Amino acid sequence: MRTLVIHNPAAGGGGASSPLLKRIGSAITADFRTTRGPGDASALAAKAAETGYEAVVAVGGDGTVREVVTGLHRAGGGPRLGIVPSGTGNDLAASLGLPRNVEKASRIAVGGHSADLDLIQATAVDGEDERRVLANAAVAGFGGRIGDRMSPALRRFLRPIAYPLAALGQLRDLRPYSVSLDIDGRSVQEKALMLIVANGTFAGGKLPLAPGATTDDGLLDLIVLRAVGPAGLTTMVPRVLAGRHRGHPGVSVHRARRVRIQSDPPMWTNLDGDTWRSGASLFEVLPAALRVAVP
Repeated sequence: MRTLVIHNPAAGGGGASSPLLKRIGSAITADFRTTRGPGDASALAAKAAETGYEAVVAVGGDGTVREVVTGLHRAGGGPRLGIVPSGTGNDLAASLGLPRNVEKASRIAVGGHSADLDLIQATAVDGEDERRVLANAAVAGFGGRIGDRMSPALRRFLRPIAYPLAALGQLRDLRPYSVSLDIDGRSVQEKALMLIVANGTFAGGKLPLAPGATTDDGLLDLIVLRAVGPAGLTTMVPRVLAGRHRGHPGVSVHRARRVRIQSDPPMWTNLDGDTWRSGASLFEVLPAALRVAVP
């Protein structure tokens, strides 16, 4: 299988001769490319699709995966996606059941089973007409700017607790939002602290924010964490952290193909952990948009 490995050095550390790439090279046969900045992974993935590669392996975190799937999708699919998780959150890899061990993940990336992977298309609907593609989850409201709270040093040296520390830094942004939702044409009004539009189960650094979500069912999972008082938070937060929040009175869960979100004040939103924008947004599922390697 002709394979291209796309490595984000900011996520994995080092350059083309880094120990990480040597470990991958010891496990599989592939060509290697290292990104130099934002957008490189998308361009490299698109070119790989156009030049006959059968597999493209993203080495990095969820942001790297998002760029790679964007490039593959824009090129019409084609190569199978593989993932060697080496970033801060690695939430999509967790949702797919991929191991953290580099050699094991590398072998799965080229020799594992193929599964359909839905994607999410995010569109700004307040006049900007900006579109993005993501693979795992969008988070709006509290947590929407969590990527801005994580410096490169925090991501690199405190990786296991980077998301919790960044969340603590965002507590001053904890506020209620008046949210208008259009869920497959059904109008819903909520007072919310946080919204998650999920493809996979995990987000925010392997938190099971969308328990039961699967990456190949052709549906988005929308989780609304309502604005509740201090007493409600004391019961809701532990259940959210443990993935047991379905059924809590402060949580509503929906499944849909299309979700439009508008709020007052405007919510900031991140896509796979990277800050995107504030304002009204539309999310649509792209069923079976790519193939992905799984155990």
